[in-house]
Amino acid sequence: MTRYPLPRPHPLGIHPGYARLREGCPVARVDSPYGPAWLITRYADVAAVLTDARYSRAAATEDDGGILLNTDPPEHDRLRRLVVAHTGAAAVERLRPRAAEIAATLAKRIPAEAEFVSAFAEPYSHRVLALFVGHLVGLPVGELSPMATVLTLARVPDRERAAAFAELRRRLRSQVDDETLAVVLNIVFGGHAAVVAALGYCLLAALAEPLPSLAGDARRIADLVEETLRLAPPGDRTLLRRTLEPVRLGGRELPTGALVIPSIAAAGRDPDRPAGGLAGRHLAFGRGAHACIGMALARMELRAALQALAEHVPGLRPAAGPATLRRTCEELAVSPLAGIPIRV
Repeated sequence: MTRYPLPRPHPLGIHPGYARLREGCPVARVDSPYGPAWLITRYADVAAVLTDARYSRAAATEDDGGILLNTDPPEHDRLRRLVVAHTGAAAVERLRPRAAEIAATLAKRIPAEAEFVSAFAEPYSHRVLALFVGHLVGLPVGELSPMATVLTLARVPDRERAAAFAELRRRLRSQVDDETLAVVLNIVFGGHAAVVAALGYCLLAALAEPLPSLAGDARRIADLVEETLRLAPPGDRTLLRRTLEPVRLGGRELPTGALVIPSIAAAGRDPDRPAGGLAGRHLAFGRGAHACIGMALARMELRAALQALAEHVPGLRPAAGPATLRRTCEELAVSPLAGIPIRV
C-alpha cells in the first residue's frame, strides 16, 4: 500500500508517484497519518469530492464544532455569513494600501544577509492579519499586532500563548459576539501559516524571474501568485473528507465512513484540468461550501508582498538551493518552509 504523503523533491515540486497514481489508479488506497484512506489525484474527482455533500468535512475530524473549516452545512453556512461581508474582494481591497505600506517597510529593513521567513514573511503576515481583524471589529492595529504575533509563533511558550489568547478574546469580545469571535480567530490561526508558507513558495518562484521586472506589473505578479498556488498549494492536507454513504468515484466503490484525501496538489498538475484563467485552473483555496473564506485576503497579501520585494529589494537572491530547503514539520497539514536564506 502506498504511504501518504509522498515526499517532495523540492518546495515547488511534487513526487512523480502522484502522476503515476493519477494516470493508473486515480482513487488509490493509501496508508496515511490519519489511518487507511483513499487518495484522489484527478482534478475532476477532487473537485467532485469538494462540492458533493456526501463527502463530509465534519465527519473527517475530531473537532467539536469550534473551527469553521470543520463544520458542514447548514451550520457552516450560518457561521460563514457572520463575516463574509468583510472577507470579499471589495472589502479586502480597502486594506491593500495599508498592507502595501507594511510590506514596503519590512522589505526595506531586510539586511544584507537574512532568513526570509523570520525577516519578512512572519512579521508581514502578523501585521496584515492584525490589520484585517482590527478593521473587522473596530480596534486599532497597534492593540492587536503583538497578540497576533504571540499566538501564531510556534516557538512561544504555552503559558505566554494562553495569556495572549485570553487578552485577545477579552479585547474582541467587547466588540463582537462569541460566534463571530470564533470565526475571526479561525481566520487568524488558519490564515497565518498558509500565507507564510505561500509567501515562501512565491518568493522562490519570483526569484526564478528577473525580480526587478515584476515591479509595477500587477498582471505578472497576479499570474505568478496563481501559478505558484497551483504548483505548491500550502493547504494540500487540510481538505480531508469522510463519506456519509456509499459512493462511486473514479471507478471505485467507496463504503460509508471511508476517509478520503483529495490532493489539490496532484489535481493542479492534471493535464485534463479546465482551461481558462490561472485562478480557475487550481483548487488551492478549495471549492464549494468550504472554499477558503480568506482567499481574497490571501491573494491581496501575496501580491502586495511581491510588489514590495520587487520594488525595494530588487537585488534579493537565494543563498541556498531549493533542494536544501525543508518544511517546518512534514506531518503538519500546513507547514511553511523552516528557513529561506537570502542575500540582498
